[in-house]
This record gives sequence, C-alpha cells and structure tokens, in this order.
Amino acid sequence: MSVAGSIANAALDAGEHGYGDFQMFTSNPRSWNSKPLDIDKVGLFKEYCNKYDTIPFSHLPYLFNLASPSEEQRMKSLNLLNDNLKRCDLMGIKYIVVHIGSHLGTGVDKGITRITDAINDNIIDHKVMILFENGAGYNNSVGSNMNEINEIFDKLNSDNIGLCLDTCHAFAAGYDLRDPKKLDFLVDDIKDLGKDKLKLVHLNDAKYELGSGMDRHEHLGKGKIGEEGFINFFSNPFFQKGCFVMETPVDKLGNDYDYNEVSKIISKVNKQLNLDINFR
Repeated sequence: MSVAGSIANAALDAGEHGYGDFQMFTSNPRSWNSKPLDIDKVGLFKEYCNKYDTIPFSHLPYLFNLASPSEEQRMKSLNLLNDNLKRCDLMGIKYIVVHIGSHLGTGVDKGITRITDAINDNIIDHKVMILFENGAGYNNSVGSNMNEINEIFDKLNSDNIGLCLDTCHAFAAGYDLRDPKKLDFLVDDIKDLGKDKLKLVHLNDAKYELGSGMDRHEHLGKGKIGEEGFINFFSNPFFQKGCFVMETPVDKLGNDYDYNEVSKIISKVNKQLNLDINFR
C-alpha cells in the first residue's frame, strides 16, 4: 500500500478496500535515510488499523545487505534495520520483512555468518518479529532455499524471527509449486524451521521459467506458475489460512485484477475440494 501523503493512508486505503492485511514501507525504500515520523499521523495509522481490524506488515528498504563483505555496507544495513525496528515499534507494527541479501562472491557460509553475527551482536531491543524472505536464486544470493534459512535461524539467538515465503522467488529458485508432491517437499522444509514460523506469503506469479533465478513478478495466472499452479498451492491445507500480500506489477491491469483473480482461484479450490476457504 502507498504511503503517499501520509503513512496513515496505507492503513486507511487497506481498510476501505476490505483487506485483512497489508504491507507498506515505513521509510524510503531506496534510501539509507528516512524522515522522522509524524506522531499525529502515527496515531491515525493505529486508529485505522484498529477500526478496520487489519494486520500491517512493514518491508525493509531494498539497500539492506548484512551478507555483504563490506563493513561499511553492513553498518549502514544495521542502522537501517534498527531505525525501521524503532519505527515499527512506534507504529505498533509487529512484523518486518527483510531480504536476506548477497554474499557478493565470498560464499554462502560466510554470508550467513555475517548476517547472524551482526544481528546477534548489534540489534536493539524491539517487539517486532523479523521475517526473512526467501530469495529467487540469483547469483551470490543467500537464503534462496529453506536449508540456508534454517541455518540462519539455528545461529540466531532470538526466537523472534519468522519466514516470509515469496511464491515467485520460490519458483525462480527451483521449487515447482505446480506439482503437488514437490509442493509437499516445500511445506516439509518450512515446517522444519519451527512451529508457526511462516507469518506471511508474498503471493506473486513468476515472469520467467522454473529455476530461472530471476526475481520478476507477474500478475496471478499470467506467469509461469499460472492459475493451475495457484489452485495447487491453495489445495494444500498448509496454505489455506494466513496472511497474503500481492506484490504484482503496477500497470494497466492494476491491483483489482489480482484481487479478483485470487478470489476466482479460491472459488475453484472450494468447488474442487468441497471446502469453504474465505479470502478477505
């Protein structure tokens, strides 16, 4: 949701659309720096979330990379994360999504060590759960498979961590969501992270083929996962409840297309399996 004009607008627009949850940036998504929050607008934000009974998720700016071998970039990333954690605490946001990052050619093991050491030693006290988002498998990425994310979880001192599963990223990294058996393997891997660690799904189709390593989102049903892939996805009981956010392209089809498309997919799943899944 856009925060143009006021951070409170994200909660207001989400509520007026009838969404159960929404995602937003609390600071500039493409900058290391952020403007101070307006306390009055923070109050309005909380008021709208309560009024419409919505769950807000924050997304950390894209520059973040604790896996980097550059000490300067890691320190900037830590400052960025700590600043956003403070902002989330102030706004009453309980979850923040972070991209795990790139080791920039130095190896996954070293990248994981840098991430976990930095978080264990330097993160401020906070009430926000940090949700690590799986990567798309691009060159030098960390966390494109659940084994790497599991290793990060094992090395962190805090239990206040969780998973944000991006369907486009999973498909691009080689998880075939169209195949029921292979989807079961992904579910088992997620369950290995710990009970109830999955807190959010980024529900995106993929522009490129399975295993492409390309982080390019497509409208639901119009990409390589396709409508049948998402019918398979929601046919799995593991994905029949929870919080879902669509990060599909902003173009002439618009967000209403994807909302209507996922509603249609859910209706087909309900009909095929004689279920009554609600999509709010």
